[in-house]
Amino acid sequence: AFSGHTRFATSSKATFEGTHPQRWTPPSCRRVYDFSILTNESNLQSCRPRRIFVENYITHNGDFDFYSINGKSYDLEMVQKWLVIVTGEAMPAVVDSCAVAGVVDLLRTQGCFGLSARYAICFGMNSSRMEDDEETAYFPPYSHFEKVGMIFEEAFEEILRSSSFEVISRCQDNRRSFASTVMAKLEAQYDVLVAPLSQYLTDQEEGGSLFHFVVTTVDAFFDNDLLNTTKIFMENAKGSFGLCVTSSLDTKRQLCFAARGQTISIAFYPKTGLICYGSEQAAVKAGIDVCLPGELTEDSTSKGYMDTNNDALRLDLDDLGGEICLLDWGHRRFKSPALSKPNRDIVQHAVMKDRVRVYLLQESKATKQNSVFNHRLTSITNNRFIKPLQEESDDLVLSDIQDIPKICGAIQDDWRSDKEAITLNRLTAWNLSRCLRQRLEAHIAGTVDSHATDILLTGCEVSLWLAEQFASDLQKAFPKLRIQAVSSNKLLGLFGQEIAVPSLGFPYSSHTQKLDDTIVIIVSHSGGTFAPLACSSLFQSTTQNLFVVTSEWDTQVGKQLRNLASDDSDSHLAPVINSRIFSTEVGIRPAEPCSVSVAATHQLLTNIFVYASAYILSDHRFRRVTGAVITEQDLQILERCNQRNIEALTNIVGVDSSGEKLSEYGDESETEKQLREAGNLWANHILESARAYIMTILYILITVISGYPLMYAIAYGAGYDISDKKDFVVYLIRAMDAAIYIWLPQINTIILRLVQRRNLLHRMVGRTVVIGDIPWVAQSAEAFLSKIFAVSYSIAGLNVLSGNPADHLVHRHTHRVVRGTLLICGRPDGRISALATAESAVCLSVNQASSIQSLGGTCESITIGHNPFKLPLSANGIFLPRNRPLFLCERMLTETDVKEGYLSRKNKASASRGETPDNTSLTHKIRKTFGKAYTACTKFVNHRSLGEMLDASRHSISTSIKASVGISIDSSLKGQRLVKLRSSTALLGAYMNFEKKSDEKPPEDEAIDELASVEDVVERAIKERKWSDKARNLFSTLDRDGNGLVSKDEFVGGYRRWKPHLPSELLVEIFEECDEDGTGELDFDEYLKVLRRPEMENDIILPTTNYDSRGMVRVKATREKYFGEAARKINAGKGKKTFDFMLARSQHFSQELYENRIASLQRFVSMTVMFHQMGSRVEKFFECISFGLLGYRMDRTHSIMRIATTASPVSGADVRQRMHTLQLLKKVRHSIHVISVTWSNYQKRKETRRVQALELEVSSKRLLLKTHDIVDEGDNETKMPVC
Repeated sequence: AFSGHTRFATSSKATFEGTHPQRWTPPSCRRVYDFSILTNESNLQSCRPRRIFVENYITHNGDFDFYSINGKSYDLEMVQKWLVIVTGEAMPAVVDSCAVAGVVDLLRTQGCFGLSARYAICFGMNSSRMEDDEETAYFPPYSHFEKVGMIFEEAFEEILRSSSFEVISRCQDNRRSFASTVMAKLEAQYDVLVAPLSQYLTDQEEGGSLFHFVVTTVDAFFDNDLLNTTKIFMENAKGSFGLCVTSSLDTKRQLCFAARGQTISIAFYPKTGLICYGSEQAAVKAGIDVCLPGELTEDSTSKGYMDTNNDALRLDLDDLGGEICLLDWGHRRFKSPALSKPNRDIVQHAVMKDRVRVYLLQESKATKQNSVFNHRLTSITNNRFIKPLQEESDDLVLSDIQDIPKICGAIQDDWRSDKEAITLNRLTAWNLSRCLRQRLEAHIAGTVDSHATDILLTGCEVSLWLAEQFASDLQKAFPKLRIQAVSSNKLLGLFGQEIAVPSLGFPYSSHTQKLDDTIVIIVSHSGGTFAPLACSSLFQSTTQNLFVVTSEWDTQVGKQLRNLASDDSDSHLAPVINSRIFSTEVGIRPAEPCSVSVAATHQLLTNIFVYASAYILSDHRFRRVTGAVITEQDLQILERCNQRNIEALTNIVGVDSSGEKLSEYGDESETEKQLREAGNLWANHILESARAYIMTILYILITVISGYPLMYAIAYGAGYDISDKKDFVVYLIRAMDAAIYIWLPQINTIILRLVQRRNLLHRMVGRTVVIGDIPWVAQSAEAFLSKIFAVSYSIAGLNVLSGNPADHLVHRHTHRVVRGTLLICGRPDGRISALATAESAVCLSVNQASSIQSLGGTCESITIGHNPFKLPLSANGIFLPRNRPLFLCERMLTETDVKEGYLSRKNKASASRGETPDNTSLTHKIRKTFGKAYTACTKFVNHRSLGEMLDASRHSISTSIKASVGISIDSSLKGQRLVKLRSSTALLGAYMNFEKKSDEKPPEDEAIDELASVEDVVERAIKERKWSDKARNLFSTLDRDGNGLVSKDEFVGGYRRWKPHLPSELLVEIFEECDEDGTGELDFDEYLKVLRRPEMENDIILPTTNYDSRGMVRVKATREKYFGEAARKINAGKGKKTFDFMLARSQHFSQELYENRIASLQRFVSMTVMFHQMGSRVEKFFECISFGLLGYRMDRTHSIMRIATTASPVSGADVRQRMHTLQLLKKVRHSIHVISVTWSNYQKRKETRRVQALELEVSSKRLLLKTHDIVDEGDNETKMPVC
């Protein structure tokens, strides 16, 4: 067996001594009885001890925190000091895993009386304890225990004369008889053998007597085999463990594994006889493609069933409840049992064509495992759900980037509603919709706590940043829901520890986070990151609504949630119906810089967003209770942009969705070319120190060896006599050569910059790259670039920072801007009205950073965005193609440009004929309307008129001409297709003018940036009051019966009379959405919300919603030539200016979604292409100059950690116990709630009965009084005189 482990240090430095496998005691000679009896061997041969070398090895993934003896816990430091005392060996390494090996040395005692006696003193007595003071603490050396063991051997030989080895082992009475024989012999040599142990042998009542010592030694001699050793350790150790335990005593037949808090997977390859184990599921796939000599290769086509004799199978141990697994391959060779007496009731399972037996022991019964062993095995061959390991590549990072269009396209195809096949992602989405329905129904019923979280997203690092963006978009779409994205480390610290880790600086605590029945979405690309994996186990005690977004179906988190799904139902279809895994199908990517995993996860979250939004919008009750802001039109626009996004990504990376490079069929991407050129430029910045250093070395070598420094050689070549030492010029030449040597690095740097045509004023120091964009892009790009340069040489090192240019980038980083700082910023597309202000803020940040100068130099800034307008202070601008239709606001701006161009040409033609133009007043109005924006937009025209440009464009549309005149192509317009380029400020001014122009009463002041006056505020307040009075009158008019409420019939009938163009179906839908309490009637506050809807306030009619046969909203990509075309046609004939502006403003949310879900992804991928080119140039430079000796791999980092299975600031040791605690608390809270509700209902019923009894009593008295009055009247009538 070959055992190894690449260690990620958590408790000490990462050193060679800390690498695995670990061993505490070096090979030591011991007297051992061999318990493994061959099938052709007599039992007598095993009854003779032999002196053999014994050593134990372990591999451990996790953290060893405490070990308990007699109920008292000792921390790791105490354990390490104590092990030095009891073993007599110096600590080999300070790592915690080495201490695990030391404890195993003390526990693995089967067959050796000396080791068993030491075990009894260390662990078996009530007086056993740990002491760390070597001077005061006395512990006998092992030689003394070996002498004690010799007494046991003598007694053992005597008892074997009348019994057999196996009989003594399995019969407790025989063991006690054996112990009595030993007692007599030890008492005879009490002073020599027993006295040194007297401090551990107390009186009998405390269980520390000599007899108890002997019994414990005998039991350890027979029972402490490899499985029992691991079992005892796991029972008393506290921490997280993924263990493999081996011993030289068992190498001929056994190997033991254990998992608790850390995963362990074991793969069996029957064809090759190979068994692989690892803490990551993907690692054990390494044997899939291994071909050994003589192996029979078979067709790997899926057979549709699991062949346990030939398929490679994987067993995943229960790391949540804790599980121990023993592999025994000696059942055919040895006739002795594989397990000692305490564990012989464990069921054995055959694998590897019955060449290996598996024994499984669960620590806790709290977690359920399938009782059928074969059902726990996962076939890793002939299984379409298991993705093979990625093929080797010379550039893993480039392979990941080039896979982005293909992966994102496959994800979109997987979600197509027109596909007949039902995919796992769509099944999971269906299950998510069930959970959403339950949650929203609870909201409607009013049973959800006001502080409860409805949807919780969690993850670590890049996954968390993507989850935060998704949560932000979903929260904006449905503001009444409570949606949060919280780090898994914070959640694990709050809920997974006996003593909670406070979230300092964050508003998270056990009181603010109510997670009962919350929908939890875990985002983890690897599915094995420690904290998210621990959270997937932890939250099973508080909610069943758990989902994961991961790279493939077969991950550790997926395994946990599949087990949860199988617990929900006894049906074999439960894992399918209750599917909880969203998969990007990216698979495990060995490159540490994350690119395709980020893009794919973002793409998948976009599809989940569309599905969840469509589901909520399909029910008017859910719309109301969530306060839905998003509309069906927003989803259709997003879907169209989503589909066109694949083409945009193809242009960025230069590879299409089928994996073919564009350059191979002569269609090279201009965008990719620009990005790689920018990467080459910045790579030259980074490499200039290394190149200057090499040039300096060459100059020194040449001049010193030849004896001709530069100035000296020039003078000598010019024929000057430099041998005259009295000549002043000779000393001047030498001084000049000395100056050259002093300033040689700087001189070489300047030479390089001149040759490469780079900025001469940059500082000659290490470079810093500052990345600015929206949070998830900036943080993910920073992580990508920093990992690219993680192992580069210091002379070509890089410092990477990031920030949000619309927020804190200026405050955090501009004080660090120096000459040569490299700044790259992503710009939102300010050509659409909702993002004009955002782009303006980003451009202002870039200009502020670029305006900071020193000696006339500043930072070198690059912007990446869709608006093709270069900032004057930026060094470069990379413009991405639009790859989408125009939004309505862009269309309106384009139409205005074309109209203005037409008027300009007409005016020039009239002026050339000496005529006065007829449209002077119209031109004046246009100039007046646009104000400063008009000037800003037309200043690029210079001496050429727009009409001349348009005429010229009919003959030539070359890039140089378009750039010089400031125009771009708009393919959505017929005829005049050229539109002006505008800066963010000009765009903002234009849209502000549109808003002013849409008012009924245009302002008299032309300045667009003038502040509102007091009179304006007063006038607005008066308008608001009049509007409220008008609303009250309308409400009273609709309320035909005067009960203060408007019914559905009153509402629809009234509006059909007032606004006959509004269809009844639309009115009914509006009524039901605004009826928040679901009473079927509107009060005045609900009616005000009706009036604020765009359909009512502005008579805007939006396209009707398409529903499928199930009543679900069908989200199909809009086919409009520009977004808003259909709505514009429906509302044709109304006030064009006002309605166009209102329609454009109704698209603001879809424009935000386009930025957050589509455009930002394109900018991130663009940055990865550029940064990869930088890293690749630097990597290849060192490989070339050193002929491969100084080469390194940019897809690796020093942490050697692609998947953080161990790295976490929070321990997971208490997760299992906290699960039980949280589950119990949930049951207690539920019980209290049930009791409270029952008591409240009982009190209400009691009060109702009391009131009814009082009413009955009152009514009885009234009836009695009434009867009495009738009787009295009758009596009076009888006494009246008769006339």
